[in-house]
Amino acid sequence: MVRVNFRLTDKKADVTNIYAEINYGLYTIVERGKGKGKNKDRKYLQLKYTTPVSVPVALWNAKDVRVEYGDQLASVDAQIEGTYSSIKSSAKKNQSEMNSNLLEFRLHVERIVNDLTVDGRLPIRERVKVELDRIYNPDRIEESSVDGNRDFSDMNLVQFIDHMIETLSNLKESTIKSYKVVRKNIAEYQTKYKTVVTPLTADEDFYHSFVKYLTAEGLAKNTIGTRIKIVKTVLNYASEKKGVKYSDDFRKKSFAKPSEETESIYLNVDELNAIDALVLLPKSLDKVRDMFLIASDTGLRYSDVIRLTAENITEEGLIKIQTQKTGKTIYAPVTPRVKRIFKKYDYKLPKPISNQKYNQFIKDIAKMAGITAPVTRTHTTAGKLTTTTLPKYELVTSHTARRSFATNAYIADVPTLDIMKVTGHKTEVAFLKYIRISAEESAKKMSHHQFFNQLTVVKSM
Repeated sequence: MVRVNFRLTDKKADVTNIYAEINYGLYTIVERGKGKGKNKDRKYLQLKYTTPVSVPVALWNAKDVRVEYGDQLASVDAQIEGTYSSIKSSAKKNQSEMNSNLLEFRLHVERIVNDLTVDGRLPIRERVKVELDRIYNPDRIEESSVDGNRDFSDMNLVQFIDHMIETLSNLKESTIKSYKVVRKNIAEYQTKYKTVVTPLTADEDFYHSFVKYLTAEGLAKNTIGTRIKIVKTVLNYASEKKGVKYSDDFRKKSFAKPSEETESIYLNVDELNAIDALVLLPKSLDKVRDMFLIASDTGLRYSDVIRLTAENITEEGLIKIQTQKTGKTIYAPVTPRVKRIFKKYDYKLPKPISNQKYNQFIKDIAKMAGITAPVTRTHTTAGKLTTTTLPKYELVTSHTARRSFATNAYIADVPTLDIMKVTGHKTEVAFLKYIRISAEESAKKMSHHQFFNQLTVVKSM
């Protein structure tokens, strides 16, 4: 069991660093009677490490091991401003950050010790310190321990994920977040089954066992598929970039990511117009409605819509933006509705809110617009096929706007390749899986095709 105790470096100072006393069961054998373990022949080895947190000595609560509130925690800017509200707000924010940083330090220590413990063998203190330095003091790490001379042969999958997050500069924030989720899944899997997953042991047996574990955790099939895709990426990195011994099973078709066709919805033109026609909305809902309509008319992701400014409007009246997810520059149409919304805010669109709030607000808006038709969906969760029926507004999310753009454009006979240039789909097969069109809508679309409008004249004999 890992124990982390926080202490003040200098109790006589006004402000001092907090250091950690780290104990995780590592010991050395000493002369019997001079130790503290069984038969008093063990001396437990403690690691001391200075945390990045410094605190006013008067505000340190040693009993509860936390930083207490005090006006002196306020930032210099807040103290210069001198108002009660600015000082209080800044001090509370900094207090929260300090305590959060201490908690995060503790979690890092627990993770590092757990990851470095193999077959019950505890890591030496120097190894734990190096891993802490990678996070808090990378400049301290000797050249012999960094890439180029670092030994990757004994690293497990969790350690490879950490290494990729720490060293790969091209990883986007969303990708790092996904990697951390998979890291957590693998770490918990290792704990449950008392095993360590390395590139060599990540074979087909592991694949089936891991999928079974994720299924039992209640994950949907497509979510599991995303996890497996990342595992394959990590294994490819370990084998191709670091040359460690590995199982070639992850390249087999049997190691494929599980998937099933999703039944995500889209909003048709009439439904979008109904949302647009809503009046007297509360200010918070009004802003979300407008951002959703921009996404529905341009096909942009929410992460790109919230970054739009007047500078993104070209002289030709198009939106030009480098997308956050792919880094590619795309052009999107500017409809009269989008122009109207931009002018409404004087080309300074509302500030973004959390995705959670956004998704809840857009559901409320869709409900107010009368988008209440029942929708039945079938999906696999926890290994079981589940069928649910919900009013359509309950299924509306930020991504519904982008899917609505693609589907409505397709129904309106906009060339598929032109739509794909905005959505970023690389193949028509992937694009056609993405759009949502009912059998009735498909028949209506075909009815306008020249083939179904030919007049055949049959001459009588």
